Amino acid sequence: MEFLDWFIGAVARRAPTSIQIEGIRYLVGTIGVFLLIWVVFEKRLRARKIRKPTPRSRQIRRELAYSALTIFIFMLMGVFVYEGAASGVFKFYSNVGDYGWGYLAFSIILLALFHDAYFYWTHRLIHHPKLFRFFHVVHHRSHNPTPFTAYSFNPGEAAINFLVIPLFAFIVPVHDIATITYMWLMIVRNAIGHSGYELMSKGWTRHPLLGLSTTVTHHDMHHEKITGNYGLYFTWWDRLMGTEHSDYFERFDKVVGAEAPKPSNALPASSS
Repeated sequence: MEFLDWFIGAVARRAPTSIQIEGIRYLVGTIGVFLLIWVVFEKRLRARKIRKPTPRSRQIRRELAYSALTIFIFMLMGVFVYEGAASGVFKFYSNVGDYGWGYLAFSIILLALFHDAYFYWTHRLIHHPKLFRFFHVVHHRSHNPTPFTAYSFNPGEAAINFLVIPLFAFIVPVHDIATITYMWLMIVRNAIGHSGYELMSKGWTRHPLLGLSTTVTHHDMHHEKITGNYGLYFTWWDRLMGTEHSDYFERFDKVVGAEAPKPSNALPASSS
């Protein structure tokens, strides 16, 4: 009873802020990406549609319904994080002078690296046959994803995805500005990654540095084949663990209209 009273009080204190942050961030991020890619620049990007046909409205309605459930779960879990932060459980801080602006910027990069590793391994875990049905099947019902697929999760997957920032803040000091900035970058990047249109330039995947970051095609192939290409922001975990699809480069080149490079040992064409 004591816990219930505490929880009701915590929800009353924290829920309005939490639901505003999560709801507004999702709506602005996903609708913004949808309008820009699927409406405003659709004609210019039409040739870069990775797969056809475009998902039907029924799929989008389902994604919005599950996204609302995800936001609700994020809101409830956010209540505990806010309470934990107020009690000093997490290393959130609000005074930039404590660590300086350089550390603040670095902490965003560090959080992205932490999130990428966390996502790869938890993503592979919930693809295990004994877990997939309970944690990940909803997300993969969007075989050909849309920006609204970004939050279309089973409740268990939503909880796993939420935990990345509190786990990071349990270990590493992170400023409120860094947290909010990263959360906005995260939803926009997530919506773009599920947009179904390749936005990267020709030669991206074969560049020694640019190729380390995932493309829309990279994750789209994961939805298409329901396995492999588990990475979030970077390709190195997939390459290190041998889970990147062998035809990823060729698929990307085909989508962006690039010619695959000839093998280095190819013989010159005959002049006769």
